[in-house]
Amino acid sequence: MGYVQHWNFKYKPFEEDSNTRFFFESDDHREALDRMLYVCQDSNMHIGMLTGEVGSGKTITKTIFENSLPKQRFEVIALENSHFSFSDILFDIIYRLSLNPALNRNKQHSALPDRNDKYMLVQVFKSYLDTLYYEEKKHLIITLDEAQQIEENVLDELKNLTNISFEAENCLTIFFIGQPELRDKIKKIKPVDQRVFLRFHLNNLDFSNMVKYVRHRLRVAGLENYSIFTNPALELMFRVTDGIPREINRLCKLALNYGFVQNCTEITDADIQIIVDDIRKHS
Repeated sequence: MGYVQHWNFKYKPFEEDSNTRFFFESDDHREALDRMLYVCQDSNMHIGMLTGEVGSGKTITKTIFENSLPKQRFEVIALENSHFSFSDILFDIIYRLSLNPALNRNKQHSALPDRNDKYMLVQVFKSYLDTLYYEEKKHLIITLDEAQQIEENVLDELKNLTNISFEAENCLTIFFIGQPELRDKIKKIKPVDQRVFLRFHLNNLDFSNMVKYVRHRLRVAGLENYSIFTNPALELMFRVTDGIPREINRLCKLALNYGFVQNCTEITDADIQIIVDDIRKHS
């Protein structure tokens, strides 16, 4: 028997993945989603930027956002790693567009361009945008995660893609998602900075939202009627994790395993302290 059976869960509640089943809408996360969706609905706001500390929930928020977009109105290209040249990023976008059968009905995009031929890459990309806009009646959304790694000149070239328009209407919106240093990098590049219509920073959870977050994940995992963690345990957890979701997940998972091994019926602040001391000992 493992800790899932010990605590009567259906699912593991604190895994460090982006399982949208466990998404918790803090005030910040809800506002981030609302603002990102608004930018898409407007369709002429060019660039959005979502930042947050490591482990703040940027990626799962991005995934929820992408899944919320109506497929009949938007084509979404999500790049999980952005640390590439402009040509490599654009080639990847074109390749993903080429996998959509609806965009290749007439075979006009049958051949992929040479990834080193920037001119042809842009021309083929424009051709796909033309098909999306006129035939599919769709707006292209491009999300680039870990965007703090993108070189400044690449950011500028990506900005230039938002110049493409048909009938005075923009055809795509780009979202940069990254760590706080992305904000400073963008500010240094005036042409890019001026195209950013949305800026939102995900803050760490406050204590109230952290408690709701922990209980939400326990409930989604199948726990009913009671909380495993005592109030003093939650208070100590908040002090230790500073409200960072990824750190909360790690500490809670270790606590649940510890509780299983010790045959606990609840997790106290003393249990949390033992786990914290062990983490610090081996760090």
